[in-house]
Amino acid sequence: MTLSIVDLAEIRAVATEELVFTAVRDALVAHAEGRTQLPPPIALVFPEAGGDCHVKAGQLAGAPYFGVKVATGFYRNAERGLPSNSGLILVLDATTGVPAAVLADEGWLTAWRTAAAGALVTHALTPPDVDEVGVLGTGLQARLQVEWLHALRPLARVRIWGRRAEAARRVCDELPLDARPATLEEAAGSACVITATPSTTPLAPASAFAGALHVTGIGTDLPGKGELPPSLFPGAVVVTDDHAQCLDHGDFGNAVRAGVVGSEVDVPAGVVLRDGVERPAGRTIADLTGLGVADAAVASAVFTALSR
Repeated sequence: MTLSIVDLAEIRAVATEELVFTAVRDALVAHAEGRTQLPPPIALVFPEAGGDCHVKAGQLAGAPYFGVKVATGFYRNAERGLPSNSGLILVLDATTGVPAAVLADEGWLTAWRTAAAGALVTHALTPPDVDEVGVLGTGLQARLQVEWLHALRPLARVRIWGRRAEAARRVCDELPLDARPATLEEAAGSACVITATPSTTPLAPASAFAGALHVTGIGTDLPGKGELPPSLFPGAVVVTDDHAQCLDHGDFGNAVRAGVVGSEVDVPAGVVLRDGVERPAGRTIADLTGLGVADAAVASAVFTALSR
């Protein structure tokens, strides 16, 4: 058997925004309805190198393929002239178990999957008249969250905060929008806020988010991380991509361990993405830790498109 290896150029040729959005939405909805297999992720941490590695797998019921993903994030790589993210996805036939292809995506399918999930949920939970977003973070995902959200709704103003002013300016320059560096208070006080950092401590006190109608946190994807203050959660409608994962290592789990909210108050992200579902009233918080079943859905869609 010859196992095909698909490089990034081939993947980019078929992995349109529409394909990724559709695959991720279908995966989140299916997961909320219990139509997926999603084993716990495997995480490796390399503190001396400033890196981590995720191994995630998943399958949608009835899908022709399933996937196993390895994704790495080594955040000092920029100093070496290397990309911070890398990885690959193994696509396997769901009827025979035979490997079908290796998608050598260099971590991009993970980045796009994360951007699509964040954009879909943020769009669904943010009031339709809101056209401003504050972003806490200056990495690749901070930029992608804005770009993919802008594909779903027009954004008039973007305010970027980062610990390094020059990094915030760089992200603003890369965005084809009215994007400007902001103070932490300005960004966190926006009507819609997205956090995309590897932080291990809350980025701001709950009072800084007083103006936020919706907050999406995507950076707390490993045990020990935390972006949002636990005191932000009481009284909010909490949406999670996976209940168990978010309890284990999401900001929702941090709030539960702090004793400020109960462990069963969250709503599955797939529920709010169903057609005809209205936005919940009041402040909403989305805790997204990244699903292997979304990786599998995107990889399956890419491989199917390549096979046509």
